[in-house]
Amino acid sequence: MESADWTGPVTERLRCCICGDETDGAEDYVVLQVTAAPSSAVQYLGAHAAHLNNVLAPSFSVEVHLM
Repeated sequence: MESADWTGPVTERLRCCICGDETDGAEDYVVLQVTAAPSSAVQYLGAHAAHLNNVLAPSFSVEVHLM
């Protein structure tokens, strides 16, 4: 994928919340939505899937499929 277009819950790609680097053009970019009840507040975090997998518990993993 030469030009990764982003269409998601936020209007632009976010920096990786793990490494802090830009995610422009990253094929493994993911967005996480964080909520906390009973509040209706929503926080979005961007990440490289490979970096996210390095910090998730062993039973959790993120797999990216290019469409």
